[in-house]
Amino acid sequence: MGKLADSRLLAVAAMIRPGAVAADIGADHGRLICYLVESGIAVRGYACDIGEGPLASCANTVVRCGLKEKIELRLTDGLKGLPLGEIDDIIIAGIGGDVITRILEAAPQARDSRLRFILQPMTRPERLRESLYRMGYAIERERGVEAGGFVYTVMAVSYTGESKNVDELFALTGLLPGDGGVQSRRLLSLTARRLKKAAESLTKASGYEEKAERYTALSRAIDEILREED
Repeated sequence: MGKLADSRLLAVAAMIRPGAVAADIGADHGRLICYLVESGIAVRGYACDIGEGPLASCANTVVRCGLKEKIELRLTDGLKGLPLGEIDDIIIAGIGGDVITRILEAAPQARDSRLRFILQPMTRPERLRESLYRMGYAIERERGVEAGGFVYTVMAVSYTGESKNVDELFALTGLLPGDGGVQSRRLLSLTARRLKKAAESLTKASGYEEKAERYTALSRAIDEILREED
């Protein structure tokens, strides 16, 4: 199969623990799980998808890479039916943050500190962060990655059992401020810009003054984080 060209998937792969048994939820074309096993990052893998079509495409990739003995295909909704006791790292990438939340909420059996989740939300990362901590998960590591002209976050998450509410600033930034990478800083800057633009729009509408002030304050707080990192 060779190298994995997708920078977003490479960022996900970089957070897999060496020697892990990995499961890719929503494996789609199967390139990521095949790359992990073929490169030796993962010793075995599970390629999972809710759709028969994507799973068939994944199966073709697995066969083409000669990995039928090392990658098991599963037609499954989220984490249902997976042998979690045999899995170390679980990937849920390329879907919305709210969908990732629903998958985790529907799988209380996965609340196990031994497991690590590699999550890459395409949308609403702030809501995902809030939900993770509310469910008793915590982010261990987080970084920004650019792909296709957009910047996304990739996070490694584990279950701690400590449910808590996070403040709005953390929900918006997570552990990106501590990463120091160019794309993490870019994602923080884009978040601040989005908040500022939203605040400007809200000031033009009656009754949204408090929300506009909150967004402005959050935007300034993120700008201050970036200045402190310079």
